[in-house]
Amino acid sequence: MLMISVIMLTYNRATFVKNMIEDILSQSYSDFEFIIIDNGSSDNTREILKHYREKECRIKIIAMNEPHSIGYARNRGVEAARGEYIAFVDDDDRVKIDYLEFLFNLINENKADISISGCTEGDGTSRKPQCLFDEKIVTDGTGAVKFLLKRDKIRAGMSPKLYKREILQKYPFEENCRNEDVHTQYKYLLEADKVVMHGLDKYYYLRHGSNISGFTSDANQWNKEIMTDYLRAYRNRTEYIEKKAPSIASLSRYCEWSFWISMVDKITKHDLKDCLNIKNDLVSKLNSVKEEFLSHPEIKDFEKKWMEAYVINGNN
Repeated sequence: MLMISVIMLTYNRATFVKNMIEDILSQSYSDFEFIIIDNGSSDNTREILKHYREKECRIKIIAMNEPHSIGYARNRGVEAARGEYIAFVDDDDRVKIDYLEFLFNLINENKADISISGCTEGDGTSRKPQCLFDEKIVTDGTGAVKFLLKRDKIRAGMSPKLYKREILQKYPFEENCRNEDVHTQYKYLLEADKVVMHGLDKYYYLRHGSNISGFTSDANQWNKEIMTDYLRAYRNRTEYIEKKAPSIASLSRYCEWSFWISMVDKITKHDLKDCLNIKNDLVSKLNSVKEEFLSHPEIKDFEKKWMEAYVINGNN
């Protein structure tokens, strides 16, 4: 069986996509197929993909006639994948030459279901840590989700990770949302018997003005749609963890409340007018759980200050 399927979604990224294609085709590990989903591009991305497909038999193109959600497009990629393991890359990022080899060796040597490398981010000229750490960590699915919840060593994004294909097939991406990875990553990790991570730098997130996830670093890009989707994802995550991994249910509830109060602060400080109804609803919910939230061992001092300002004193 083919060992790895690399899946990349692209949409109107003619400026960037060549770099990632070259990075994957230059990998030190060669037993892979490269599935590229053209999500209805209207620039010359499709011509670039055709050029590479004619030169490289490992490339498979799935062309959409019109743009679909990221979740929909990724599901089509997973359905087409023949590899025992699946890795995702983004069309505007970069990877080291041993990216696939590193992830595969981690899985193979530790008999794991998911492997994770370290990563950095920058604007193309700068580089700063996102998830870098020296040690190798082997844990079970519950332990991995604890790292995810604490935003320590694991982020929700599909990169830089290698997954056993069966895990992804069991939990398809949501197709009616913007942040499909937030809705599913915790399910993949909990499904794994063993997760291995080694935080050496193998993946580079390129940050630029047209990033789909630009709102994570620019508060003014938040809107009602994005916030509602995140709130739904976190609510579903808490309910799922309470059933699947009750030992970390308290941590999951805290993380949901932490997100609530951070959104109240964001809406207030950045005057996000279309989110005012969300703010009022969150304040009401936080008031109903304030005793448990304020006494939770994970709560941060700034969260206590926000709770006092927005919920207890009702400052607007």
